Amino acid sequence: MNRRKFLKVMGGAGIAMPGLLGASSCSPQIFNPDPSTGLSLGYISGDVGSDSALVWLKAQAGSRVALQYGRAPGLAQFQATPLRGVDPGADHSTIISLDGLEPATRYYYRGMVEGQAAGPVASFVTAPRPDENAPVTFCFSGDTRQSYKPFTVMNAVRAQRPDFFLHLGDTIYADRNGTAQTLPEFWDKYRINRDDAASQSCFAETSVYVVWDDHEVADDYLPGHPLASIGRKAFLDYWPIRRPASEPEQIYRAVRWGRAVDLIVLDPRQYRAADRSTMLGQRQKEWFFDRLANSGATFKFVATTVPIAGGGSDRWDGYPKERDEILRYIREKKISGVVFMSADLHYAAVTKIPNGNGLLDITAGPLAAPLNRVTNSANRRYEFFLAENFNFAKITVDPKVKGNEALLEFIDQDNRVFYTRKIRA
Repeated sequence: MNRRKFLKVMGGAGIAMPGLLGASSCSPQIFNPDPSTGLSLGYISGDVGSDSALVWLKAQAGSRVALQYGRAPGLAQFQATPLRGVDPGADHSTIISLDGLEPATRYYYRGMVEGQAAGPVASFVTAPRPDENAPVTFCFSGDTRQSYKPFTVMNAVRAQRPDFFLHLGDTIYADRNGTAQTLPEFWDKYRINRDDAASQSCFAETSVYVVWDDHEVADDYLPGHPLASIGRKAFLDYWPIRRPASEPEQIYRAVRWGRAVDLIVLDPRQYRAADRSTMLGQRQKEWFFDRLANSGATFKFVATTVPIAGGGSDRWDGYPKERDEILRYIREKKISGVVFMSADLHYAAVTKIPNGNGLLDITAGPLAAPLNRVTNSANRRYEFFLAENFNFAKITVDPKVKGNEALLEFIDQDNRVFYTRKIRA
């Protein structure tokens, strides 16, 4: 069987499917709120900065909700946000902003539906000030397919106690196990994935930054896809993403975590234009270059979702002119400490970027999806390659110990470290 036929039969980008998966319909699933609290599917805190955070929550139709939050673990003392209604146009969810927070501080919070008992307590930690020499630890990976539930790898992420978790796309598979065509069917995909005990436990203790890739809409989709706007709305309905009022659909963004880390999250999906050889689009690319040039952080961790090197036309290999422009800009401006992070290809790898002047691309995953048994692991660009387990990457930077050094660890679903490497800025 030739490679193209193999990919079509296996239903993915060179992915071997371990075992037979049962098909499921895409008829909407009902997840009843907890009768004592009126809340359902846990909380998600996200896009945390040094003085703010967003919290997503969901409740029964017609509910008015608020957040109680403070620095005491039991919330013996707390502040509360004003009551607000959940949005039926966002599947009866809402996203609440907490502002005026203290940097480098663990905050505790809980949701509350008017007239009912308060929900369980969750927490997140705020980012340190940009001038603070604070240690930073975070985990990242991608690819969570509903037929691979339960997502037990999230227990291992939780055990690492990261400052935050970065989900690098394919947060759902709208085009697998029943294809989503309408907004309620897209919402259903998110409800199914969110109704996972390990994920809820992890998200109750750490905040997230998230970006989409292709399966939030359809495999390898391009901006003109008829379901792109529906898939984007469902994605934004179910994840707390801070967006400028002037660009409510903008997903690319950046946040500083002390002197050590600048996290730059790119959106390599919705601005693509093959006829202009661009994956990022002009506006995002200019923003990206400006962020790189003016960042004072030791490390600039760049999330691209798809690998910089290798993987075929749907990844950066399909946009070599723009990739070369990015690499040339970093080289000519002498920007140090740039590390690319990706997922999508369902293996763990450290890739030496060709013509990258020593730059690395760290690829993690999958969290819960088919493993890639097709890619040639002997390719010379790989410094490390493994496609044998569900996994995530952990990055630790401690400027008080070695300010110009980061530690990379790959960790599997059983919380075992199977690869380590030091990265110098």
